[in-house]
Amino acid sequence: MTLRRKKEFIRKDRIYLGKIIKPHSLQGEVKFNPFQCDPWLLATFATIHNEKDDTILDVEYVRGCEHAPIVKFKGIDDRPAAESLTGSILWIEESCLPELEENQFYESDFLFSQVRSTSGEMLGRIEEIIETGESDVLVIRDTKGKEILLPATLAVVKEIRKEESLIIVEPLVEEPAQDGR
Repeated sequence: MTLRRKKEFIRKDRIYLGKIIKPHSLQGEVKFNPFQCDPWLLATFATIHNEKDDTILDVEYVRGCEHAPIVKFKGIDDRPAAESLTGSILWIEESCLPELEENQFYESDFLFSQVRSTSGEMLGRIEEIIETGESDVLVIRDTKGKEILLPATLAVVKEIRKEESLIIVEPLVEEPAQDGR
């Protein structure tokens, strides 16, 4: 199971793509820091929102490498115009996301969802997703503030009911401590 991430930005209604770092050329290009999204996807979205000034940007082209892409927006044709975009966070609406392969999900499919065990016990709500090397970790907080950490794996996550904002899990069973006898 793979979750696509938005990094430090979390909102259910928005998918954050990345941040404009600085101008790159005199022709209006900018350096872009993608939030673990494929930077070439930018050119496929009809509407990209700029959170900084609540405007819409239209991508002309993306070039460079995956970790340091250069983006050119239509109508941004000189360095001063590109400088005005510095620090801008770009996002799209969730409905604009492309379909994923089987057993891949977007972070927004999980965030703020209620979590119930397969036995019917309500465990709480997913407040955060921590990226680790092996698998992402769901941070679930119950009504008393207790935190439960579960791996986002197929062995644990049994069902995702996106329309209901509900995730069904099979919690891990802790092994009893061996007392050495």
